[in-house]
Formats: sequence, C-alpha cells, structure tokens
Amino acid sequence: MNFKLRFLLWFVNNIKPIRQVEYKDVPKQRKVNEKVSGLGKILFDKKTDVKETEDTSFHGIPVRIYRYSVSPKQPVIIYFHGGGFVYYSVESHDYVARRHCDMNQCTVISVDYRLAPEHPFPAAHQDAYTVIGYVHEHAAELGIDSSQMIVAGDSAGANIAACACHHFRNYPDINIAAQVLVYPWVDGKMDTPSIEKYQTGYLLTRDALLWFQQAYTPDPADHCNPEVSPIYQKDFGKLPPCFVLTAEYDPLKDEGFSYSQKLKEAGNAVWYKDYKALVHGFMNMPFLSSEAMRAYQDIQAFINLEVKSK
Repeated sequence: MNFKLRFLLWFVNNIKPIRQVEYKDVPKQRKVNEKVSGLGKILFDKKTDVKETEDTSFHGIPVRIYRYSVSPKQPVIIYFHGGGFVYYSVESHDYVARRHCDMNQCTVISVDYRLAPEHPFPAAHQDAYTVIGYVHEHAAELGIDSSQMIVAGDSAGANIAACACHHFRNYPDINIAAQVLVYPWVDGKMDTPSIEKYQTGYLLTRDALLWFQQAYTPDPADHCNPEVSPIYQKDFGKLPPCFVLTAEYDPLKDEGFSYSQKLKEAGNAVWYKDYKALVHGFMNMPFLSSEAMRAYQDIQAFINLEVKSK
C-alpha cells in the first residue's frame, strides 16, 4: 500500500465522506460529497481535454455528452456514475467520462439518473433504460453508431449497466455491444467474505452499503430482486462481452468476481481483473497509483478488441 493510499484512507476514515445521514439531510450531504470529490480530482487526477461537451436531456433525464470529434458513427459509452444510488452526479464523474472519451476516441454520454431516497427502485434503472432507448433511436443525429453502444459504470452505476444488459436482451432491435463493470454492486445479500474482511477502514463500509440499500430498495423483498440484484438472474446466456474490474481492498470484490464467473460459465466473453493495493472508488483517482491508471488502459484494450475490431 503506497503513501498516497495511506493518506487517502487516513482522510476518509476521519472525514467520512461516504456517510449515512438522516434522509432529510441527504441533499446537504450531497453538496459536501461533491466538494470532497473535487478535492479528490485536485489530488489524484487531471482534467482531460475533449472536443466538446454538451449538457442536455433525453426525455427529461439530464445527460452530459462528451465528444472526441464531430465525425459521424462514433462508438458510444453510456456511463452511469457510482454513489450507492444516493450520491454523486455527472459532475463528480466528469474527469472519468473525459478520460474514457479521449482514450477510446468515442462519444461518452454520462447520465444524471434520479437518486434515492427521493426516488427509490426502480427509478434509476428506468432512467437508464430510457436513455439507452433514446440513444439507439436517435443514433444518427447524435453522431454515434448504434451497433457500437457500450454501457459502463462504477459501483451502483455498474449495477445499472449490468441490469441494462439483461433488460435489453429482450429487445433484439437494441444492441448493446459490450459492458464495463467497475467494482460492481450486484448482490443484495451482502454476505460475502470480502464484505466482512473490508467492512471498515477502506473508504466504502458495510454500514454505508446497508444504508444505501435501504434508501434505494426500502422494501426488503427487493433486496435480491434480479432486476436490481442481477447476480440472481436465472439466465446469463447471450449477454454482451463484459469486463469486470475489482479492487483488492473493496467490500464488493467477491461479488464482482462471482458475477464474472456466472457470465463466463454461460459462455459469454468475459475479462476480469482485480487491481492490487487499491480501494473502492479508484477510477476517480487514477493518479493514486500506476495500477489505477492501468485500469483505464485495460478498458481501452477491451473496447478495441471486443467492440471496435468486430
């Protein structure tokens, strides 16, 4: 564990930016978290230039579009930010989207889906599916290639991306070419060994996960509903190629690995990598270590092989 990570863990263990608050205080805490994410950018990241950005909305759902160029028929990454379905936004993940846009020479559409507890399940997922449908339908005017549509996200956003792949398997006219799941939250049971081992002291805590779960799925019957807990889907066949990334010191590590195995056992193309000496949230801090930056390069390689070369 390098000195940067040690400093980060000292900071989060004292400041506790991912904290549980009274529901009435969530809007205030969101503002605090956005400031903390801004500090993380200053310390562990650098803004990447892109051709242009545009804040707009699709069927009333706010999105931010990042364009690498104005050339037509570009690949597109539809990105869903993390934050436990409660926190963060396209702004907190602005640098993430910019880097994906530049490194993959594609359009990125970052989605500001509705957040809990004001908007519980299935609000975030419904917003995601609406955006994906819109992008498919309006591909030509957006300048993207609907056959090269990639869904991606981190943590809760990776949950949304994974669920979208199951959902749109029932819509054969809408093609998702690949999925990138960064430390995905996919198992509502939350009883894995990694959750026990890393339940405190590593940025994301078990208590925070339980609080996020209660906020987004207040009905306990939904905790393991396959529509929000995709590891319990019955059929894993014929899903898009998938890259699952996990972090060594992450409570969600075991379920990410288990989900990748389910995909692989069903005959899907699967890449999996566990990034050593890193914690949940490392994609927002690529200068934390060379291993964190390597994750972006690995995603680039995955997209080049599984999407662009096809």
